Amino acid sequence: MGYVYSALWVIISTMLFFRFRKENKVVYILSAYFLFLGVWWFMDEFIKGLNLMDGTYVWILRVVSAVMLGLTVIVYFAERKKQLSVKSNASSETEENS
Repeated sequence: MGYVYSALWVIISTMLFFRFRKENKVVYILSAYFLFLGVWWFMDEFIKGLNLMDGTYVWILRVVSAVMLGLTVIVYFAERKKQLSVKSNASSETEENS
């Protein structure tokens, strides 16, 4: 079943990267994270003696997930702030021209 999750994460990662990369820069971070998850799940299934969902390894996964969530939130709000300032500047320019 882990192979299905691995394939799912990789498919989501490639879809985000190739289809939505022009939307927002946060897509790059999410795409990298989902690719990481795909590799993580694949290695958990492929290497039989290694259980990546137990012990220290699961804490590594949690820390990486928390860091990626933090980066995603920071980049999202920075992009949103930049988009709002661009809209504000564009609307003030149209008001000045009227």
